[in-house]
Amino acid sequence: MISPSWREEVLTLARTVHLQVDREGRILDAIGDSVTLLGEPREALIDRPLHELDDSRVRLAATLIEQFSSLALEPGQSRAVEADACGVYALTDGSVALRLTAEASDDDGVIRRLADRLPVMVAYIDPDGCFRLNNQAYLDFIGLSREALYGRPVSSVLDEASYAKVAPRFRRALAGEEVKYEDRLTLTDGRTYYFKVHYVPDYINAEVAGFYAIIQDISEYGAMIQLLRDVHTGINRTDIGTREIVERLLDDALAYLSLEVGLISRIEDERYTIWWAASRGPEIMPGTTFPLGDTYCRLMLDEADVFHTVQASEDPRISGHPCYRTFGLESYIGIPLRVDGRVWGTLNFSSTAPRGRPFSEIEEELLRLIANAAERVITHEAEFERVRRERDRMTDRAMTDHLTGLPNRSALERHIERLMQARADGAPPFSLAVLDIDHFKVINDTHGHDIGDRVLCWLAERMAQCLRDGDIVARAGGEEFVIVMPGASQRAAREIVERVRTHVRRGRIPLGDGQEIGVTVSGGIGEHQPGEPYPGLFRRVDTALYAAKRAGRDRTHLAACPA
Repeated sequence: MISPSWREEVLTLARTVHLQVDREGRILDAIGDSVTLLGEPREALIDRPLHELDDSRVRLAATLIEQFSSLALEPGQSRAVEADACGVYALTDGSVALRLTAEASDDDGVIRRLADRLPVMVAYIDPDGCFRLNNQAYLDFIGLSREALYGRPVSSVLDEASYAKVAPRFRRALAGEEVKYEDRLTLTDGRTYYFKVHYVPDYINAEVAGFYAIIQDISEYGAMIQLLRDVHTGINRTDIGTREIVERLLDDALAYLSLEVGLISRIEDERYTIWWAASRGPEIMPGTTFPLGDTYCRLMLDEADVFHTVQASEDPRISGHPCYRTFGLESYIGIPLRVDGRVWGTLNFSSTAPRGRPFSEIEEELLRLIANAAERVITHEAEFERVRRERDRMTDRAMTDHLTGLPNRSALERHIERLMQARADGAPPFSLAVLDIDHFKVINDTHGHDIGDRVLCWLAERMAQCLRDGDIVARAGGEEFVIVMPGASQRAAREIVERVRTHVRRGRIPLGDGQEIGVTVSGGIGEHQPGEPYPGLFRRVDTALYAAKRAGRDRTHLAACPA
């Protein structure tokens, strides 16, 4: 029987080592000439991370295994470069086998050929910040040949601001530190991308000779994350209004989706009304309405979920649609907006140009997230409007006489303050009249307070019928009313109040049992004098009212001039 040790002997003679590692890059087992190739016996390698081995190519392989799912092969699959050089194999237990030969350890060309097989970008940077190796993915991305890039500084492919970002990270890698980061960088040709980057230092005789840069384009991922950040930040801002919040939300989504128009629209019955809009072309005016059936949103609402097309002219669902005939929209994606469980409207983005790629599941999910944010803003705005109406209603109640609906004493005083301020600023004078129902106590005692309240309400309406635009009548309390007449001299005010008094005397108040009663009022009238405080004006006019009552009632008297 031949001993199994022959496998070790063969591998040693072939100067080959196989490392079994888990997906985190930790060594599970080793067979072959580990002492010659890696400077460590098998026992010393077990349970060690690949990164700890003093071999830059092994550390690079570990980084690739850890970082990129492109090497997460199915059991039984392999990835090899020149079968007698090196390879990576997926084992059935989920671990990975790394085969390294002396040729692989000594030949940079093997590393380059292995790197060329990877879909991610790999570059080797020397201590002067120049390229010494670029894999095919990197060359394809930059658009230059291997020969054109070799020896050129990294600063030749990045704009000045972006190179200023990466230069300190280069220094850290050249000092022996593994560096990982994600950043947005701009190339010298103006293209901007989000990158995920890992720098792995390369040691020769314990000195850093350079570093490998493993680079992944995550622009779609980065843009998505930035959009989510903008959405979260935007809807929680308190320093800008709802319209600006929504317009920024639409603008950010347009940039991410690469479309031209973003709309939030209100759906009421079969009417489609643009509520908020963002456009990369001509301005779209909110308030514009269309029949719902003339919009793609009708199709989307029938789906009751995300609806999209990237080339409407060839989409049988849209063939002959009035929206396409009118606006020629080739690309569209939309979703219903729901508030309190009911369809409030729609969120949609569109463009007259066909989209270069189909909408992805990620973009559909992002649209749902943006819709949730829009629904939150709409709900917040509706609640704010409800609170504002309630506040205004409460303010109105605080300033309104609950019985007659006229302004009360508080509202009267505020109105007078505004007129006095305007008077101080040069406005014309105003006049005041205080009127009181004659013998109101007799009405209450004879007919009851319900009839008394009816008389007060009737009188409030009767007096208002005789006033000019801008005049107001307020209930000061009890049966006392005040008429304020801006811009009216005392003489003009008396004509107005006499018209009111006559109109009241001629009216009849039904009592509900076929009976009617009439009332009269007496009043005092006075013109505000420059610098005169309101209490002084009111006392003068009130004194004139009582003079009218003493003179027989159902008449008006002018207030005496202030001393």
